Amino acid sequence: MSSHIGLTAKDLIRFGLKVYEGKSIAGSLVYESPAFILDPRRIKNCRVGAFTYFNGHSTSSMYATEVGRYGQIGESCIIGPPEHPMDWFSTHMFAFTQRAHLPRFYELEDAERLAPDGPTPTPFTIPLKTVIGHDAYVGAGAFVKRGVTIGVGAVVAARAVVTRDVPPYAIVAGTPARILRYRMPEALIERMLALQWWRYDLAPHKHRVDFADIGGTLDYLEQALEAGKLLPLVPRTYRVERTREGFNLDRLPQPLYFAQDPCPSATPTSNDSSLSSRTSLRTGTTNLPAR
Repeated sequence: MSSHIGLTAKDLIRFGLKVYEGKSIAGSLVYESPAFILDPRRIKNCRVGAFTYFNGHSTSSMYATEVGRYGQIGESCIIGPPEHPMDWFSTHMFAFTQRAHLPRFYELEDAERLAPDGPTPTPFTIPLKTVIGHDAYVGAGAFVKRGVTIGVGAVVAARAVVTRDVPPYAIVAGTPARILRYRMPEALIERMLALQWWRYDLAPHKHRVDFADIGGTLDYLEQALEAGKLLPLVPRTYRVERTREGFNLDRLPQPLYFAQDPCPSATPTSNDSSLSSRTSLRTGTTNLPAR
C-alpha cells in the first residue's frame, strides 16, 4: 500500500521531484531528492540519484537505467532502449516478446494469434541495466546502448553513439563513440575518485570554494573530510508510479547510494547489492583503465 495516493505533479515538488505533468513516467521511478525529470518522452523503470537533471521535454527516452548523483541528460537522448535479436529467424517482436513485457502487442487479435503464448523455446535475453555514473553528462541527441556503463564524471558528446563502456572522466564523441581526451590530468582524476565528493553534502561549503578551480576545490574538500567537516549527503528517497488517478508515492528507508554512511534521518534496513559493472555506483569505486 502506497504512503501517498493520487498525488498531482505539483504535489511531487514537496517530495523533491520536479516534473511538468509526469506523463513520461512508465513503470516505477526510484529517485533521491532532489531530482529533475522534466517530462522526457519516456522514462521507464529507472533509478536516479540526487540532483540528477533530465532535460529533453517530450524528446528523450531512458529505459531500465541507473543514474548516479548529479547526472545530466540532454535533449533528444535515447538511453538503454530494448534490443531485438540479430541472429534469430526474425528480429520482429512476434518471435520473442511476452505478454507481460509488451501487453499492447497482444491487444490486436491478429498479432495475438502470432505472438508467443508463453515462454519461447529459446529465451531472448538482453542486459538488464544501463549505468550512468555520478556527475556524468550525456549531451544532446546521444544514443547509449543498453548494458553500457558511462563512468563517473564522463562526458558523452552531442549525437555520439555509445556502444561500449566509457571510462571515468573520459570525453567521448562520434559513431561509434571514441575517447577524445580526459577532462583533467590523471593525478586529478585519481584524487576525484578517491574523494568521491558526490557522497557528501557540499551546501555548507559552497561559499568557501571556486568550483572552476579543480585543484583548489579538491584541496579544500580533502582537508574538510580529514577534519570531519564534510558530512554525508543522505537524501530522502522515494518510489513513484503513475496511475489513472495520479501518482502513488512511497518513502524508502535508505538512499539509493552509500546507505552505509551514518545518518540521523535514515537507518538502512537491508544490504544494498552492488551493480555488476566496472563502476559501482553503490560504493563509488572504479578502476581507471590505461589511457
